[in-house]
Amino acid sequence: MISRIHLIHYRNYDDCVIDFDSGMNVLVGRNGQGKTNILEAVYYLSLLRSFRTSNVNELRQWKSNFFTVSGVIPSQVGPADEVAVSYGAERRLTVNGVPVYRASDFVFKFICVTFIPEDLDLVQGAPLQRRRFLDIAISQTSQEYLHNLQGYAAALKSRNALLKQPEKYDKLTVTAYDTLLARNGAAIEVARIAFVQKLNERLMELSGKLLEDSRLLRLKYMFRLGNNLLQEHHLDQNELEAAIREGLEKNYERDLQNGSTSIGPHRSDFTCILGDANMGSYASQGECRLGSLSIKLACLDAVREVRGSNDVTLLVDDVTGELDENRKNRFFSVIREVGQVLFACTEVPHGFNEKAKYFNINAGSVRV
Repeated sequence: MISRIHLIHYRNYDDCVIDFDSGMNVLVGRNGQGKTNILEAVYYLSLLRSFRTSNVNELRQWKSNFFTVSGVIPSQVGPADEVAVSYGAERRLTVNGVPVYRASDFVFKFICVTFIPEDLDLVQGAPLQRRRFLDIAISQTSQEYLHNLQGYAAALKSRNALLKQPEKYDKLTVTAYDTLLARNGAAIEVARIAFVQKLNERLMELSGKLLEDSRLLRLKYMFRLGNNLLQEHHLDQNELEAAIREGLEKNYERDLQNGSTSIGPHRSDFTCILGDANMGSYASQGECRLGSLSIKLACLDAVREVRGSNDVTLLVDDVTGELDENRKNRFFSVIREVGQVLFACTEVPHGFNEKAKYFNINAGSVRV
């Protein structure tokens, strides 16, 4: 959890300190006042990324040349950690005042799970959004997975750069990266498959509760192997590593022509199946919203189980507007079990009787 956040020149906040309760925190205000900015800042402090933009300059207050987000992260076994990220000409990370130079040593000091309108992309969006969802969720439960991702991304970037310069680099130089791609890629795929299986186990119960339908929601994970077609597979890690190496070899000429690597975890995807149909193609907008909500609840449950703790901070950005009262109550009953919730809304939902700390958000000012 996070007990305090301090924003300096962040979005529409000039200099703002907010003390959160360990349970339910409700941020109330009209649209455009800065509620989501607070959730985004908390998320950024946990993952060093925004859930709204990939352009870090958008986080900086207008006319300012830097921003700082800092926070206090309580510990159950020792003193609290004070973490801070500043972005000016370059990024500066500190933990308890000591500079940190690797992002992997900074991220996940506390765990965040979001419930935001953009979650609809899990059902209807591009494959990149679904891969990112899996990578963030699994990285919060496994430092090894994060290292494999970083290793894979570095090797992929280098291989693609060489493929774009065939007149300069021969095949032996390009394929020197295949071993790294295969080893890290196989580890990534095995972890993703196991996590999707955990999600499906939970979706059997959750989808029935929220969708109130005899059809069950499940995720179908697919991967590009040597024939360059998305398909399910049931290989162990060694077999998968060998298959990736074979696929990279078979597709070398095509990769050379396209200037990019055509198989591997960076091309994987999952589809959302409701009953026997692809949810993104055939379900209604309301069903897709409930489907995305079910997936995120399953993710929350899986993360809590793997970490063996309820110490997860939920960031909820007004996602209950499309739910009827029954489904809203079911949703609230689930998040009530989580240690800390930051819930942003334009008005307190009808029937919301949670014991909570309430904040009024108005034009970048916060009043308890």
